[in-house]
Amino acid sequence: MDRPTFPLIVHDDERPLLRLALKVYRDDLGHEEHEIAEVAEDVAGRIADDEHVPVVLDAAAMKITWSALHALLDSTGRGQEDEREHLRALLDRLPGEHDMRAIDLDAELRGRD
Repeated sequence: MDRPTFPLIVHDDERPLLRLALKVYRDDLGHEEHEIAEVAEDVAGRIADDEHVPVVLDAAAMKITWSALHALLDSTGRGQEDEREHLRALLDRLPGEHDMRAIDLDAELRGRD
């Protein structure tokens, strides 16, 4: 059975921030969280140079991407309003917090095998 996917459109000016969010998130993970780091790396590697080509995310990739964007948004502050605006725009294109919290990441990662 095919797992549902979500197409995330990433505009040209958002691409560097999405890559940064995924890298910082991945770098903050512990050794025991290697599966999550692999998903973050996979998503970063699939960000197209053409903004008309969406990044297709399964539930695990979507939750990890959402978490990475939120983590970077939380670490930005005054003087970074442009970055915060781009992060919010990406988050607005993803399902909301309740949907993300409903995703069982462990189960989704097991289902990727």
